[in-house]
Amino acid sequence: MRTALASQIHEQSFSAATSAAGATNFVPLTSLTPEARSQVFVSDIFAHTELMAAPVFDAAYERTRPNLKVQDGCDNRCSFCVIPYVRGQSRSLRLEEVIREVETLVASGFREVVISGINLGRWGRDFDPPLRFEDLVWTILEKTSLQKLRISSVEPMDWSDDLIQLIAGSPRIAKHAHLPMQSGSDRVLRRMHRKYRPWHYCEKIEKIRAAMPGAAIGADVMVGFPSETNSEFEETRHLIEELPFTYLHVFTYSARPGTPAATMPNQVPMRVARERNRTLRELAAEKKLEFQRSFLGKTVDAITLNVFDGEHTEALTDNYLKLRLAGKHDPNHWVTARVEYVSGGALLGYLEA
Repeated sequence: MRTALASQIHEQSFSAATSAAGATNFVPLTSLTPEARSQVFVSDIFAHTELMAAPVFDAAYERTRPNLKVQDGCDNRCSFCVIPYVRGQSRSLRLEEVIREVETLVASGFREVVISGINLGRWGRDFDPPLRFEDLVWTILEKTSLQKLRISSVEPMDWSDDLIQLIAGSPRIAKHAHLPMQSGSDRVLRRMHRKYRPWHYCEKIEKIRAAMPGAAIGADVMVGFPSETNSEFEETRHLIEELPFTYLHVFTYSARPGTPAATMPNQVPMRVARERNRTLRELAAEKKLEFQRSFLGKTVDAITLNVFDGEHTEALTDNYLKLRLAGKHDPNHWVTARVEYVSGGALLGYLEA
């Protein structure tokens, strides 16, 4: 058996595989046995121009937070990324299909839905006439009774003023913004073929923080990109220090065969890249703790997930903080809690009477 993304990258290596498991809709492995399946034709992904609906349920939180993929593929050509070559051009789930899927999830009892995509902010640009991502968000609010919509990662330049104000103004949208940064160095961003400069990125973050003072703001950051110098890394570290991030996903660069970055000169030694990764993860931990402590003594809204240790219930706040509630509580309920402590990477609190 093989997974779809790996087999698209390394087609010859998987030529003898008997089946493929896709990344859009996970299925039980037993259904892939010879007794449970028949042969199917797998078509060229670059010929696909439509996206089929297929909600993905996180195994840990399958009763609370389904993930609805509304966009796939990417028209960008970042020099380090293999996704455009294996997922094809950007394509969007039709608006009516999105609404139908959200309504189905609501009817099934879900109170929060996460919408996602490879390049989510480009949703609707492939339609004729094109639509904006803001149109999708607004229509979900207008046409469904979903209690809480959470938006996953959106590229910096797709955070329009209209989108920021829409999220800030609706209590039905989680106050959570994730903007991939990759680097705080202008020179590194140019080598990466990213479409923004550090000052563009800072402007977006500042607008989001001004509109949503309590929002979670996160980013993806890559260290060890080819030719990244100490001074370029320091530019990234300094920018992270200055911006109001509440969490970071820090990655060490790894060459992907077939991408322009894989053949760039001056590959950074792994020991150097790992040390830079450690530095940024420590900085991220400091920022996360500072954000968590800012809620001590305050009330927060959260959706209950599952019983954590027999005595506490794990929950996730509107602004993407892990919360542990005293006592056992049923999953998939929005609650209001008062935060009393910060411990073990999570808030600890009690339900408001």
